[in-house]
Amino acid sequence: MYAMLGDIRFEVLDSFTSYEETHSAVFAKHDVLAGRPRLQATGNDLTSIRFGMLLHWKLANPDNAYNALISAKEAQQALALVFGSGRFAGWFVIQQLSSTTLIQDAKGRTAAREISVELLEFVGDPNNPLPTPGIMTGQNPLLAFLPESVKGAVNKVSAAVQTGVRIYHSVEQNITDIQNLITRARTVQHNTAGWMGLIGDVLSISGQTLDKLNTLPEIGEWFGNLAGAADFLSYTGQAACQLQTCINLIQTGYDSGEWGDWLNTSEQVLATVEDSIGNATAGTQSLTAWLAARKDEV
Repeated sequence: MYAMLGDIRFEVLDSFTSYEETHSAVFAKHDVLAGRPRLQATGNDLTSIRFGMLLHWKLANPDNAYNALISAKEAQQALALVFGSGRFAGWFVIQQLSSTTLIQDAKGRTAAREISVELLEFVGDPNNPLPTPGIMTGQNPLLAFLPESVKGAVNKVSAAVQTGVRIYHSVEQNITDIQNLITRARTVQHNTAGWMGLIGDVLSISGQTLDKLNTLPEIGEWFGNLAGAADFLSYTGQAACQLQTCINLIQTGYDSGEWGDWLNTSEQVLATVEDSIGNATAGTQSLTAWLAARKDEV
């Protein structure tokens, strides 16, 4: 855990990109005749904190933290700000929350957003102050998130998760490359040598992609019961089956040497592969967060 604001948990991958505290004092100014004004200290002003976050879908769901912060602002309740190190920053209310969408996908879903949050200190009743939240000390709190089944083989698990996540992102790029090649092939469909050359590249990349996906079940045996592992392996396994079907269709059309509806059908199946890979995103994010937590602990 990187920090908590009330019940909102921030992990390493959605930690603050900027953090600014403002402490100020309040003075009353009294004008005098034939002289400069006199100042009288009246006390300290409320502490304000401003922090920024950059949320990207490859690291963490860009909507989860944002929606949680909106709900907390609407509730207008005092929230305790506590960092993973155990430091208690105080009680605050969310005074302002702003968000800038940086990237959207083809369906209008947010893929990356930048958030700015302004907090204002909440003092409350000095005769009945809010309690200090209980803080775990004496051990790294990240250890609590390690499943028992993998504590004895953390290094091997980390290596397996790193490999799995790396393969996932490589497959993502491969799918995009395949789609681009098919689009290019359509532009030269009346040139047999041209489209067959491009479809040949499609088959080559598709085969490499399938090989990558087929290695994930063996790698995934090291994941144990890590959060996100089951979804990751289920959806990537589904993608492998769908991609095999797609390859078979393309190979049949390629072997025929004739342009036909086989490519339309292949593209439809390829779209299901893309959907399955997209559905594995949440699992990938959870595994990536676990990796980041391990690095933070070290």
